[in-house]
Amino acid sequence: MSVVVVIPRKYLAHLEEELALVKTVYKSIVDYIVVNRVNSKTYLSEDKLSKIKGLEFDKLVIMDRLKPSQLVNIAREIKREVIDRIMLILEIFANHAGSREALLQIELARLRYILPLVREAIRYAKLGELHGFLGAGRYGYEKYYTMLKKREARVRREIEKLRETRSVRRKARVEAGFPHVAIVGYTCAGKTSLFNVMTGLNKPVGPEPFTTITPKSYRVEYKGLSFIVTDTVGFIRDIPPEIIESFYATLEEAAEADVIIDVVDASKRPSDVLREIETAREILRKIGVHGKPIIYALNKIDKVSSLGEVVESVIKVAGVDEDHIIPISCTLKINIDKLLEKVYDAIKSRVYR
Repeated sequence: MSVVVVIPRKYLAHLEEELALVKTVYKSIVDYIVVNRVNSKTYLSEDKLSKIKGLEFDKLVIMDRLKPSQLVNIAREIKREVIDRIMLILEIFANHAGSREALLQIELARLRYILPLVREAIRYAKLGELHGFLGAGRYGYEKYYTMLKKREARVRREIEKLRETRSVRRKARVEAGFPHVAIVGYTCAGKTSLFNVMTGLNKPVGPEPFTTITPKSYRVEYKGLSFIVTDTVGFIRDIPPEIIESFYATLEEAAEADVIIDVVDASKRPSDVLREIETAREILRKIGVHGKPIIYALNKIDKVSSLGEVVESVIKVAGVDEDHIIPISCTLKINIDKLLEKVYDAIKSRVYR
């Protein structure tokens, strides 16, 4: 499927990252268009709409959060399917979901997001302005809306049951005396690679965002100490609140952990490294992580020429001492023992003090 991508000016500095997200689902990008000023009605100006109408493509991807009215209006104008950044992220999640829990969380996020769109469609249908494209009619949309609301309630109940089950398992681990270490970080930073190195497993890894959707946990032993390591879903800049709430059962693993390892791709530009650390800190704050020891694992140091500059930047942004920063390479297995030693010390001081 071919797509045209719309990039808002605020994301132009992160163009490669935004296009990489799109390419995770849609390999054929016909063109991308930068929007400097947003039109309140159609998001795009008349000139931009005219340019898009002259292109041959299947779907329009707008890398911004659209209002329901904007999405409906654009679709009516270009007569093609339109999705925004939130819908794209949910598509990526759905493609990587491997468990019943992950699928339900994705569905809940999708339902929460499309319900306002259906309400908007009902409003247009009542005004008689939604004929033809997207025109299911007033009663068709109202039936659809009622069905979605009932489905949302059922999905919420199922997720609550799964959350209770996860809580029971986590409690059992604690009662069995197993401390919990959560691996978090920006998407594509190497979290699953670190999980594999620490556990000796061979879970799937890949260059595309969000390879991990469902948390993976495994028991690790180091110097006579047993603890559980969990690989979590990757973070991303400007993650929508709907996704944070719907994936709380997954992120809960980090919120309840005794020690957190924040994996950072140190091979990126220092400004990107700092931004990703700030993004991770903000998301951890939102899910209630306070006062827990955080170890910063600077991954991919085999590709870094100025490691000292990166370390100094992390110290400044994260506000931690240098001994909380461990440069590693999961590929070459550099400093993994040093990281394990730091995890061991953190568990000992927090859990067994």
